[in-house]
Amino acid sequence: MAKKFTALMAAGLLLTLSACAAEPAEMPQDQTHKIASGESATQTPEVPDLSTAEVAATAGAVIAAKLGFPNSAKIQGEDLKALAEKPTDTLKDIVVLPGSCAAPVDDLNWSPVQLGTEAARTDFTNESQNITGSIEVAKLENDQDRQELKEHFANVSAILADCRSVKINGLDYSETLKFSDPKVDSVDSALYYTRNGKYPQDSLVLISATGNYAGMVSFVSSQPLEDKTFNQVATSILDTAMTQVQ
Repeated sequence: MAKKFTALMAAGLLLTLSACAAEPAEMPQDQTHKIASGESATQTPEVPDLSTAEVAATAGAVIAAKLGFPNSAKIQGEDLKALAEKPTDTLKDIVVLPGSCAAPVDDLNWSPVQLGTEAARTDFTNESQNITGSIEVAKLENDQDRQELKEHFANVSAILADCRSVKINGLDYSETLKFSDPKVDSVDSALYYTRNGKYPQDSLVLISATGNYAGMVSFVSSQPLEDKTFNQVATSILDTAMTQVQ
């Protein structure tokens, strides 16, 4: 079931030619959110050693649950490895107008789990499952990782400066992306955007870097997310996660 939820998030965030009609997925509860049954209450389960990134992502998921997103799934194993590989050819057979916006828009497929070897991600959704989100945390292993992060920040800045309205045309596909600044000053990068294609959606992406770690909170929904209160929810999740790496 976690794979189904991961696919939902991927379909929501990647700017690929085909858009999927993602049905709400039933979310399994990971170990962080399970309530012990009567049988297991007397047992002492083994607690696995968690990396700093895993501890941070777990902390973010816990505060997300308290803020209205109680259903979560820890992404791990092959699913996490798949997300760590940056998608290729996402704009194949697609024309982006203006053309100068193609590279910055393609870079929206970037996320922290693509950095280094220590990375973690937990996905979550609200009770009605019409808003899905994720918290990612990854270690910046070297100068190359820091450069990738810096380049992503630059691409987001370029989008907000020169690409606030972008037309994407495929062989049998067309949509317009509208970008705006959600005005979240406490993070290093913030982007809000809407897509008006066959399956319209709104997205909010916040990224912060602290010490040797980068964290990202992303939300996707078929309903508007452009709200100061919702920005505060996303910021609280990201701040809580990044506090763990200080």
